[in-house]
Amino acid sequence: MTVPPSLNLVFDLGQVMIRWEPVALLKRFIPHRCGTDEPAHQLAEACFRSPAWSAFDAGLLDTDGVAQALATILQEPERLVRAMVVDIAHALLPIANSVALLQQLHLWRNAQTQQSLRLFYLSNMPEPYAAHLTATHDFFNCFDGGVFSARVKRAKPDPAIYAHAEEVLELIPAQTIFFDDHLPNVKAATDRGWQGVHVPDPDHLQTLLPGWLTASSRVWAAHNRP
Repeated sequence: MTVPPSLNLVFDLGQVMIRWEPVALLKRFIPHRCGTDEPAHQLAEACFRSPAWSAFDAGLLDTDGVAQALATILQEPERLVRAMVVDIAHALLPIANSVALLQQLHLWRNAQTQQSLRLFYLSNMPEPYAAHLTATHDFFNCFDGGVFSARVKRAKPDPAIYAHAEEVLELIPAQTIFFDDHLPNVKAATDRGWQGVHVPDPDHLQTLLPGWLTASSRVWAAHNRP
């Protein structure tokens, strides 16, 4: 593996490292509203792209607050919606291939005499889920640090959360590659001078990441050639 010097890899979590399947979640909790894929996708969009969910991501609403707001959107009993919101923590499961790749990078980096590769996460994540994930999954030990949206009261694609990450993680934008499944989040990163990589499907990370590392190595080599 060839990695350029002083490179930061920053990973989104949902659908990059962690499974996030809102349609399947809605089909489980309100199957009577999800007879086919189309209404289920529409409900998922209305629910998990809503201002209420964005506020939950940003730590501006708690579990009860977002459940109340989503119950209104879904026109379902609040107790049912709250049960769904709570259960999401247990549905956020690691994506095996992505975690294996992260672990491989971590082991490779630790075997080098000069540790020039750093690994981070930048995730829109409500506080209850952030606490559950870090307490449950050992692969977080592979990261050198990261930012959860709820803990900084900002969420992607707000430029402020990228600026915060640059400050607290000591990221140099030109030396930072960011992987995310949501195009607006990727664009917000590239607008700050990061190299943004869209990961439309978790399996794509296996091919996208080595390619970007190789390309970055060539750029660094050309830039530093005497």
